[in-house]
Amino acid sequence: MLNIFPFLKPKPKAFRQLIYSDWNKRSEITQPDVNLFCWDRPLDLRITHYLKSLLLNDLPPIRCSVDQENLHQQLRNACTAWNNNDWPAGGLFWQDVVRITEDFLQFSTDGTGVLHLKVVNDNACAKFHIDGYRLRLFSTYYGPGTQWLPENAVNRQALGTTNERIVVDPSKIQQMDTGHVAILKGEPFNRKNTVQGIVHRSPQIDRTECKRIILRIDV
Repeated sequence: MLNIFPFLKPKPKAFRQLIYSDWNKRSEITQPDVNLFCWDRPLDLRITHYLKSLLLNDLPPIRCSVDQENLHQQLRNACTAWNNNDWPAGGLFWQDVVRITEDFLQFSTDGTGVLHLKVVNDNACAKFHIDGYRLRLFSTYYGPGTQWLPENAVNRQALGTTNERIVVDPSKIQQMDTGHVAILKGEPFNRKNTVQGIVHRSPQIDRTECKRIILRIDV
């Protein structure tokens, strides 16, 4: 009957993106019609200065499994890849990573995830796309932040093609500031998804001398 009368078809759900200055509202991401939560916060300048000094060195990517029970020790071990001592003068940065990771893992059904910290100096993930993870935390601690599309600016049927086809209105492209902390919903592969994941991409920096330091946690 609904196929005979198209105007009677239920309208597709309009997914929302929420931006708050309060990290305590992060549980809003669990709402079925929300696919992005962003914590709009200023980043402590001491963290910026510390990371700028680190960029004078060659920083290898950090990748480690994390869980709530052993998180502090796991990150203490991981940070040695960027520092010679156990918990350096840049402890403010590492403490921030611990806090955010610990809070985010509360959303995981088993309290575990995979943490990535790395330096980006190219246009990795320059095409607008959806992640294949159920939930992903993302924050750019140094350099320009991630770009994303509100629902009225994206052509989801064009995903996988070109940005020119995906982006309906380039003027509506949104960009997170440095230090913002986002929780993104994706669409896991080989699973029937009831959520349309947030469409996003990395900013284009290949024509600049800019570097980015990003934190990513997948569950």
